[in-house]
Amino acid sequence: MEWLNEHWKDILAIISGVIGVATAVVKLTPTQKDDNVLARVVKVLEAISLCNADGSFVGATKKEEGK
Repeated sequence: MEWLNEHWKDILAIISGVIGVATAVVKLTPTQKDDNVLARVVKVLEAISLCNADGSFVGATKKEEGK
């Protein structure tokens, strides 16, 4: 549990990077299957409160979000 507390910001950065890359790939593909998969992943992250509905991540400050 201590490791998780120490690396929480790193974990959120990795998750946001993966979601960002996945979003770019999904937008480039013509099918809707991958769009649906990404939407489900985001819903799961919202359910466990890692990702807010507006696309920001829990625990990230406005400065970290680039705003």
